[in-house]
Amino acid sequence: AMHSRLLGAIILFLPLWCTACRDSQVATYRIPKEHDPAAPAPAAAPAGMAGLAVATTDAGGLEWTAPTAWPAKPAAAMRKGSYTVGGEGDLAITAFPGDVGGDLANVNRWRGQLGLAPITEADLPAAFTSVTANGLTMKVVDLTGGGQRMLGAIVPQAGATWFFKLTGPEAVVAKEKPAYLEFLQTVRAAPVSAAVAAAPVPPPAAPAPNMANTPVIKADGPGLKWTAPALWQEKPATAMRKATYVLPGLGSASSELAITAFPGDVGGELANVNRWRGQLQLSPLTAAELPAAVTHVTANGLPVILVDLTGSGPAGSPMRLLGAIVPANGATWFFKLTGPADLVAAQKPAFLAFLQTLSAP
Repeated sequence: AMHSRLLGAIILFLPLWCTACRDSQVATYRIPKEHDPAAPAPAAAPAGMAGLAVATTDAGGLEWTAPTAWPAKPAAAMRKGSYTVGGEGDLAITAFPGDVGGDLANVNRWRGQLGLAPITEADLPAAFTSVTANGLTMKVVDLTGGGQRMLGAIVPQAGATWFFKLTGPEAVVAKEKPAYLEFLQTVRAAPVSAAVAAAPVPPPAAPAPNMANTPVIKADGPGLKWTAPALWQEKPATAMRKATYVLPGLGSASSELAITAFPGDVGGELANVNRWRGQLQLSPLTAAELPAAVTHVTANGLPVILVDLTGSGPAGSPMRLLGAIVPANGATWFFKLTGPADLVAAQKPAFLAFLQTLSAP
């Protein structure tokens, strides 16, 4: 009996001993190599927004994010950005060096486009709503006239002025106003790329390397002095012209700047603007319509009256005229840039910069 109990104990203990033996063995495992986590996907644009656009002037750039519901239009010579809004509305984004005549002139230019009378300097503060976004200060106007409505934002940035102008049927613009105001909140200064930031500062250039011709030309009174871009080809003077420049375009196309001067006021501002309008097959303006059609700026103490006209040339092709009337010392000077509409549009910033070089010696 004792032998039977001993044999049973051995049989009972054997499986437990074998299990302990197995547990005491060293197990080796191959651990898969950990891969670097994948870079996170770029953050999606805000809901309903798409299309980061970066545009620049010579002084600096802005960027923005437009709603996906606003189809972008093909780039145009005068526009930094262009969108169709609400099917029938048009958002035009433009930028020019300087203040482009100042807030009052710009607001009155927009008012004139809607058939509204100009306002005075005293009326200007009430016409604006101030908006801030990403460190930028914007002045927004809301204008309605002739069944059309316009929302316009004026944004000074790094020595330039940007314009965000939404126009269209009154009902369309009214519906899109919340989206437009939300869009303005995405506008910000474009960051400087690392490559640009790290680039060495070039040494000072030689005096005026990109400019040429500093003529002093007289009418009956003291003359005027200016500096023209070197890319503008000067033509020989004629009996009627003080100077002529050919401005380059695409291929053989070009536009022309004619400079003339006459004693007195040559009939006055209205007569001279209507003379230019007639050259483009445009109907004359009345005295009441004149203030909205011109922009007043100064250049080195000289008053400059600017007009920007688009019409038809002799062959019926689209033509544009940028004109400056400059009264100086008992004479009137005329700076008239004319040519195909797209070429003149491309040269407008250079023309405005050229006018800022005018001075009376």
